[in-house]
Amino acid sequence: MSYDLSVHLKGLNDSIIPEWLSQIGKFNMDVEVYPGFSFNNHSGFLPFKVVIYDCPNRSLNNIELMTGFELVVRRIEVKGKKGTFFTKIFGKQQPLSSIEKKLREAETEISFYISAQDSFEFRMGWYSAATLALLCDGVLTDLQEGIQLEGSQLIRHAHEVVLKDERLINKHDWRVHEFKEWLG
Repeated sequence: MSYDLSVHLKGLNDSIIPEWLSQIGKFNMDVEVYPGFSFNNHSGFLPFKVVIYDCPNRSLNNIELMTGFELVVRRIEVKGKKGTFFTKIFGKQQPLSSIEKKLREAETEISFYISAQDSFEFRMGWYSAATLALLCDGVLTDLQEGIQLEGSQLIRHAHEVVLKDERLINKHDWRVHEFKEWLG
């Protein structure tokens, strides 16, 4: 089973990575991304080393764990200013919402594919997507829930969704991987 999120941004480059990791860390954890990671050439599983400080399963706090998710970065073509049939006839166009405008101007789509193989994938996927969308003034789409988020609501929603999910996991049902070393 997979949980899919997407983020649409106007632009994206690797200079954002240190700030991105710093923002993820504000969710009560230390985070390191796989050495040499680049948005420019990555496609597939993206591993993170994390130390969590607020896990509902307290036995998993303060230890180095490995988690991650599938990440795919696609450049998209900016659509031209096509009018609808109504706007062509009457010459008036409805103003776009902030989200619609950002989606129309987006040049990059980042897809986050989160599996249930590791209990912290959901946390890392949501926090990674929300902070990236916030830092780059983008739009996060939760494909399962059918919602789109932007701005300050991104962080609040991500935090609520992750805590709700983690509270549902029974103490003995947590699937985690201790960090040993970076492979590859």
